[in-house]
Amino acid sequence: MRSVQHSQEEEKANPARRRFSIPRSRALVCDLLQLEKSLPTVSHFREFDLSSLIECREGAAEKVAWPILFIKAYATVAAKHPALRQAWMRFPWPFLYKHPNSVAMLGVKRSYKNEEWLFFASFDKPEEKSLDVLQHRLENYRNEPVEEVFRRHYKAAHLPTWIRRSLMWIWLNWMGNRRARKMGTFGLTTVGSRGAVIQEPPGMLTSTMTYGPFDENGKCRVTIAYDHRLMDGWYIAEILEELEVTMNGVIAEELGGL
Repeated sequence: MRSVQHSQEEEKANPARRRFSIPRSRALVCDLLQLEKSLPTVSHFREFDLSSLIECREGAAEKVAWPILFIKAYATVAAKHPALRQAWMRFPWPFLYKHPNSVAMLGVKRSYKNEEWLFFASFDKPEEKSLDVLQHRLENYRNEPVEEVFRRHYKAAHLPTWIRRSLMWIWLNWMGNRRARKMGTFGLTTVGSRGAVIQEPPGMLTSTMTYGPFDENGKCRVTIAYDHRLMDGWYIAEILEELEVTMNGVIAEELGGL
């Protein structure tokens, strides 16, 4: 794969050309989608009423991004539900691995060297960290140089495809502790701020969450895609209900304290 800049240079050199190299910035996304094929995921959604949380957020002295509120809430729920921290491992035979804490992965879009990249920001033990600490970490991911905050991801994107995918397969299917630390126990991706809804959130983890835009009544659609080998629909329905209660309860209280 070459970079978008190389593709643009090729286009300028030959405007009539119709075939271009795949940009390096799409490498990690392609890897994720390739590995996702082996995961039997099912998605369920629930309409959340977060009007009270919206009031707390607007009145807080420090603004906290919605992804941080969802991450903290989900990790808080996962602390009481070990199944959300489990992973189905394939090698050398099928077994379950349970991580002692949550590790959240959040998709972050960054512009770098004339390319639009989708990087994955890691939040270790978000259930134990305060909202302002998590918000500060998110701001670092969004604003600090890519070479510093996403150095590992950027370097990995330049490895040969077979090496990247082999390493990811090993972490995903064999090494449970490294899988959790490198790839997370759950993921969050959203385009709600752009007024759109992700119908089926892609992911290769035990669960991946997304949420849509808020309506005038403070309601939004929250979806969880999960590994059906580990959990059933009724369980995820209970998780969604508990997640809404947690956001309007514990998270709203902490946000009000800011």
